[in-house]
Amino acid sequence: MRFRILGPLEARAGARPVSIGAAKPRALLGTLLLHANEVVSTDRLVDELWGEQPPQTAAKLVQGYVHALRRELGADTVRTVAPGYRIEVDRDELDLLRFEGLTEEARAAPLERAVALRRAALDLWRGPPLADVELQGVARHEVGRLSELHLATQLDLFETELALGRHSPLVGELQLLVAAHPYQERLRGLLILALYRSGRQAEALEAYQAVRRTLSDELGLEPGQALRDLESAILRNDERLLAVGAPEPAAGPPAPPAPPRSPQVGELRPLTALFADIVGTTALAERLSPDDFRVLVGGCVTQMSQAVEEYGGMVQAYTGDGICAYFGVPVTHEDDPERAARSALRILEVVGDYARDIAAAWSIPDFAVRVGVNSGTVSVGEVGAGNPQVAAFGDAVNVAHHVMRAAGPGTVAVGVETARRIGDRFTLEPRSVPLAMAGRSERVAVSRLLGVREARPRRLRALVGRDAEAARLRTVAAELEAGRGQALLLVGEAGAGKSRMLAELRSTLSESVVWLEGNCLSHGGLASWPFVEMLRRWLDLEAGDAEVVVQTRARGRLTPLLGDDERALAGLARLLGIESGAEDAGRAYVAWIEALTAESPVVLAIEDLHWTHATTRQLAEDLLALTDRAPLLLVGTLRADSDSEGWGFRTRVLADFSHRATELRLDPLAPGQMDEILANLLPGALDDAAGREIVARAEGNPLYLEELLRALLEGGGLDRRHRTWTTSLQPSALLPPALENLLVARIDRLSESARHLAQVAAVMGREFPLRVLERVVGGGTADELAELLRAEIVREVRRYPEPVYAFRHGLVQEAALSSLTQERRRELSGAVATALEQAESGSLDDYVEQLAHYHAQSGNTRQAIAYLERAAVRADELGTGLRADDLRARASRLATEADRQA
Repeated sequence: MRFRILGPLEARAGARPVSIGAAKPRALLGTLLLHANEVVSTDRLVDELWGEQPPQTAAKLVQGYVHALRRELGADTVRTVAPGYRIEVDRDELDLLRFEGLTEEARAAPLERAVALRRAALDLWRGPPLADVELQGVARHEVGRLSELHLATQLDLFETELALGRHSPLVGELQLLVAAHPYQERLRGLLILALYRSGRQAEALEAYQAVRRTLSDELGLEPGQALRDLESAILRNDERLLAVGAPEPAAGPPAPPAPPRSPQVGELRPLTALFADIVGTTALAERLSPDDFRVLVGGCVTQMSQAVEEYGGMVQAYTGDGICAYFGVPVTHEDDPERAARSALRILEVVGDYARDIAAAWSIPDFAVRVGVNSGTVSVGEVGAGNPQVAAFGDAVNVAHHVMRAAGPGTVAVGVETARRIGDRFTLEPRSVPLAMAGRSERVAVSRLLGVREARPRRLRALVGRDAEAARLRTVAAELEAGRGQALLLVGEAGAGKSRMLAELRSTLSESVVWLEGNCLSHGGLASWPFVEMLRRWLDLEAGDAEVVVQTRARGRLTPLLGDDERALAGLARLLGIESGAEDAGRAYVAWIEALTAESPVVLAIEDLHWTHATTRQLAEDLLALTDRAPLLLVGTLRADSDSEGWGFRTRVLADFSHRATELRLDPLAPGQMDEILANLLPGALDDAAGREIVARAEGNPLYLEELLRALLEGGGLDRRHRTWTTSLQPSALLPPALENLLVARIDRLSESARHLAQVAAVMGREFPLRVLERVVGGGTADELAELLRAEIVREVRRYPEPVYAFRHGLVQEAALSSLTQERRRELSGAVATALEQAESGSLDDYVEQLAHYHAQSGNTRQAIAYLERAAVRADELGTGLRADDLRARASRLATEADRQA
């Protein structure tokens, strides 16, 4: 007997088709074939045949259908095996098993053979799986999984064909498939590559723009990194895009120290770990059949994983009834703790909905999960032999797991470092008794995460060092209140004070001005989210308000303002998510703002425009035109990121609306101004040496200063003595966690080669000569260095007599260093020492102290001591005896340390 389910259900005895009968027996057979050679419980079969309302005699009816199938298919085909039935088939007797076997064989086959195997596998498909079978339960999702497997096999086939150089004939097939699967980014990438290799570069770039528009307009997303990298490669005509097949690596001399394999294996990383598991699975496993338990738990784990990925996390491991997820590997984001917290709350939300379905389907009333989150520094490595997996090692991950176990059903618990990082944006309830952990001497403070906190107005500190900028803000405010529309751009690095200037502007305006504010989210969010946020705030809506509340508020406030403009009302309702349809939401939003400006001046303030996506930018540009005819001030805060949509908006403002544009660039503050901020933050006289060190380390950035002080206070590094403060920790030894996330995130946005170059340069020091850097990395660095300059990671110090570069900020250099393990840092320090010795072989006496430092960092203590003694001799010759004594003392300390470690 042979069966076919990759299309309409068919059974054949030899060449003779076998009639299966009515709908219910067909559904029963389809379910058994989906789980061929596995036991499917009677309860599960009842769910698939009748869903939530089975007849009282359902079990007997199933038994009758099985008897009917045995009459048609043979008595031994469907076997009774407690607690249900099993259909037994060989690979050649079921097309699904043949398909899976062919695709598995193709993975290890040579390219030509792989093409033949995948085409043979796809030829088995005759349409949607079980197309004529009506299923009521979770098997519907399993059918969907088969369709995804079919698409994945098609993509594998196309990739193999492209590797063989058969790009031109594939374009038509790929275009048809894109029409059927418009959101599939891997598929879009294959089409773009096939067009480019066919000599159709313009069409390839248009295909990229098409997917960008589709994702942005319909899903509120930007293309993934792989598609963005592909577009960049096409724009620069990267020859590697034309390579086909699998070339052998070229032979050559031993390579210089290479960067670790992505994603940052062998590095130290700031990480937020999230653990989530289902409560009470032991009792569930005893109560349910293995098949039902698998379906129930698998569905829950899948939804938890999706909640993690929604906020940019990576599921590292599946633990049977739960997940372990990372925020910060493979890429660090400055707000990883916040992303993890939002993901945890999202897990509770989706599992809550899932629990209601489970209660209805399985009569399980108390299904719940628990979640634990913790942050800290970890070491990234690999585990496993045949298929190694990336894993994080360190106390932060261990504590996260214990924090989860301390959480109650349906709750989220967070560790102390996570709580510090998110406390101003989320509502937390500290646990009365800290958590005890076996083998750990100190208890761990744990808090329950209750939800997102509404933004609270922060107490405004005195505005320091921005007098000229404040004067220009007052001019902008006066012109707005006089009825003149404008656009204002506040540009500066993270922490420069953009939000503080925005607050200053608001305090300058009279109460008659309508102030609407929205934030672009680093993790995406809904399309046009900042503008949706403004509208919701104007309507006084809270998160979680029922749809009827939203409808009532919208109708009550918008109708008097917009009158009988039904299209505008419908478009705004679409933005609020209370109506669907094709009304132009952008046009509706402009109509709403124009109606507001007819009554009073309006400010639309958008924070963090560097994180915006194309939909938000388009609406912002539509609103720009309104500044020519209405008292509207459009304000944006952004960082200088030339690749962002926000920078594109800035370009549009300055190019087409320069007559209404004001741009304020917030440069670093002077040391005296930072001293004043320090005095405001820490009343009383700070020890002069500590104050100078903290101010110097912050280098004109108010946020850096604030975080350095917080780290010293929380780490016990600042002590009050009578009326003064002094420090017991060296500020130079600190890189506060919040700044580490922020700065490592900047470095992680670089390409892998530029990121590696930044790490090598950081080992060399704040300043580094290009000639020595190129010796360390073993080749040219022009592209990578240009990328570091564009990203404002480094700056050019001079070009003559030789090019020298420097990190723009000392903390950026330390962030690049922070990801290197001690072993890796020693390796690179040794490579830098060797490169410097080779580059300056004729004048080593000018570099002996630098060489001593590099050799000491590399662990080559003997050579470091030799260079220090050589430097001391030279100091004696120059008549600087005190300097010579200091160098000999350093050599003595190194020797003592080496003896102690021997």
